Amino acid sequence: MENKIVYLNGEYLPLNEAKVSVLDRGFLFGDGIYEVIPSYSGHLFHFQDHLQRLENSLAGIRLANPHTREQWQDILTPLLDAKIDQYIYLQITRGTAPKRDHAFPDNTPATVFAMCSAIVPFAGLNQGVKAVSMDDTRWKFCNIKAITLLGNILHRQEAIDQGCAEAILIKDGYVIEGAASNVFAVIDGVLCTPPKGNDILPGITRDVILELARKNNIPCSEDKIPFTALQTASEIWVTSSTREIIPVVELDSKTVSDGKPGPVWHAMQQIFQAYKQALIMSEQTFFEFPCQFPVKAMGKSDMKLDLLVIEIVRRHAPDVKADAVTTRPSKDGNFIAITVVIEASSKKQLDAIYQDLTDHPHVLMAL
Repeated sequence: MENKIVYLNGEYLPLNEAKVSVLDRGFLFGDGIYEVIPSYSGHLFHFQDHLQRLENSLAGIRLANPHTREQWQDILTPLLDAKIDQYIYLQITRGTAPKRDHAFPDNTPATVFAMCSAIVPFAGLNQGVKAVSMDDTRWKFCNIKAITLLGNILHRQEAIDQGCAEAILIKDGYVIEGAASNVFAVIDGVLCTPPKGNDILPGITRDVILELARKNNIPCSEDKIPFTALQTASEIWVTSSTREIIPVVELDSKTVSDGKPGPVWHAMQQIFQAYKQALIMSEQTFFEFPCQFPVKAMGKSDMKLDLLVIEIVRRHAPDVKADAVTTRPSKDGNFIAITVVIEASSKKQLDAIYQDLTDHPHVLMAL
């Protein structure tokens, strides 16, 4: 198990030290919600839209939001690595109650957990994948991003057992969504996707694709898709935050069109990737050097981390004064956060400090 730094109830700590009670309602009842947020080069993708969906899911299960949007930004940012593409997994449960009881507990703080993992390029992206259709047997509030995912898991596993990458779910003769994705289809030259409602998760990637299609004059529609129309579609895609846009080239053992990703997918794939890069560039923070810059690091408190961090920083910024260093221990005293404010002369200098800090085994996290 990768022993990365995670966030749990106000603390940043190694994954193998993150623990929750067996009486947590997420463990006992699946009583909670989650959110998945991609990060490209350290930039959270459509962060406000993901937070809006988070807020909607919390409202859907009558659980108060434990943090403001600004606080969520502050909590999640330290988990990111600007050098790679990642995704945040954020989970909020109704907390740990004194006893197991179906009724909501009174005055129980929510359990908040977040971790960050690398986005691994999807192997079947350029060749397309196989999918299988099946009846949707899940509950009726699929618009809530609930951690009770057993229905989705069973559908996805049935697809995997049949050698397919995804299950496309059908209800009353109409396409709903994938077990872990939204569905698009090109039908008579129009890019179609089912409309939002309780039956489907309101995908952020789904919304971005529709916005980009409209801006780039790709005919598109949010409308019910009869399963019979899907069976003769010229293109089928499944979309999600971490896999982005995946073409389906075979459905129920029958080839979709010529069995290759279609021209609309190729066009949208280029548009989507260019859009991502444009967002990253627009969100870049540029510093005018020289400038005051806070170098931050975290590690075990018994490692004399403050002296270690100061020694590393002074390799590249020898004029650091003692009053430029602040320390903040964790609540349990096991970890300590060190901040050293330096007069930064260049990005190259900051990169060198960051590299030396992250290379040291006693530094668990550096910013």
